[in-house]
Amino acid sequence: MRALRLLLIVDAVALAASTAISDPIVRDVAAVPALLIGVIVAIACLSADLVQPRRRVEWVCSALTIVAPFPFLVVGGSAGPILGAIAIIVLQVIPLVRARGPRPERPGAEGPRRVVGALVITTALLLIAVVALVWYGSTYLLLPPSGVFARGPFLTRVTTTEADFAWTLKSGEGPVSLSVRAPDGAVTSAPGGRATGLRPATRYVWTANLDGASAAAGAFSTAPLSTETPITLVSFGDYGSGTAHEYAVARLAAAEHPAMFLSSGDNAYLLAAPPFLDRAIFRPLHALLAEAPAVATLGEHDLAYRDGDAVISALHLPGHHYSAQYGPVQVVVLGLQADPSALDYARKTLGRCSGPCPVRFVLVHRPIPVNNPIMPLLRQRHVAAILAGHLHRYERHVRGGVLQFTVGTGGEGAGSAAYTLATPDAIVSFIAYGYLRIGIAGDRISYQFIDQSGRVRDRVEQTIPG
Repeated sequence: MRALRLLLIVDAVALAASTAISDPIVRDVAAVPALLIGVIVAIACLSADLVQPRRRVEWVCSALTIVAPFPFLVVGGSAGPILGAIAIIVLQVIPLVRARGPRPERPGAEGPRRVVGALVITTALLLIAVVALVWYGSTYLLLPPSGVFARGPFLTRVTTTEADFAWTLKSGEGPVSLSVRAPDGAVTSAPGGRATGLRPATRYVWTANLDGASAAAGAFSTAPLSTETPITLVSFGDYGSGTAHEYAVARLAAAEHPAMFLSSGDNAYLLAAPPFLDRAIFRPLHALLAEAPAVATLGEHDLAYRDGDAVISALHLPGHHYSAQYGPVQVVVLGLQADPSALDYARKTLGRCSGPCPVRFVLVHRPIPVNNPIMPLLRQRHVAAILAGHLHRYERHVRGGVLQFTVGTGGEGAGSAAYTLATPDAIVSFIAYGYLRIGIAGDRISYQFIDQSGRVRDRVEQTIPG
């Protein structure tokens, strides 16, 4: 019992020490398990204290220890963990000081002692599991961000004359001044992350300044008015695990200097909750998102947490169904699959742009089968290609007269056979990590699948439908 009480005191010190961590995510990773350990050990102490003969001071202090920190955490603000830790320490020092000497033996106590022993062993195993999870989370899942920014800056929208940025600063950092510079040296400020009055088809360098010095920088191209100016897009999905493959694919895709990144879903695999999105999306795709806005649909893994709200908010997406335009290119996002609601949205949106948009793509997570009712509409509205994911391999089809690519190759492993088997009508099908490069120039569209080593594994061209 003395060992458990000393362990509770050590755990309380760890809880108080967690308040010294500046990063809020890492602070929670340290504080929450410390609190959980305290509750588990306090329950074990109470179980042992209730075995006859029991001392009132011991079981009362153990019972109060279970609940003591929570009122302070609720009303104590930033000092709550420290006050809660002090309460735990006081409640454990009292029985250590007052309850001296061994407990007198009583007949029939052997059975309860065995129960207490089992509880202590179970508690020790739980503590080992919690410590392992804390180590895994702090060293692998939730690494603290480096530099000034916790996230970004990254592009959320680019048109012929405007560009929007978003970012998250580390706590305590000062305001950011963002500006963009044209090739002739003209500088345009972007208050609040929005740059306006830009020139079409122009390469701009952006700079995010903090205290008069650049804290981040990148480049992007405004949309041209027509396809006479070449446009490059990249597309892949099923990537959100933070693996080395994801980093490799994103690194190569960023080197294309694309106008847009078209994600076919499953942007976050482990859990699409806010604390995990940096590891799944923003760190691996940092260079890509600094140059190209993400137009993303959501997959099953994204939707598993609050219907995808965290991913939608983090990437500043308009919703589950939306349309994005980059000059002459329109991308219509249908969500998880081409269901009746997606068909209704596509009927209202496809081909309806703020200016001419002869190049049209449909972005969806699950590949669309040939007998889906949406297929005649896509052919009628001159959709150049369907971009999908879900299947963890690369495939090229022509279904219902419409070119379709499955590019679930962004970094997540092949997994079970249900998400790996080739479909019977595929023209090309293989397992690889990589991305689809889409080049638009004049009246032609070229498609190349490039694997993580930089090798072109498939290519096809088409004339812009219409």
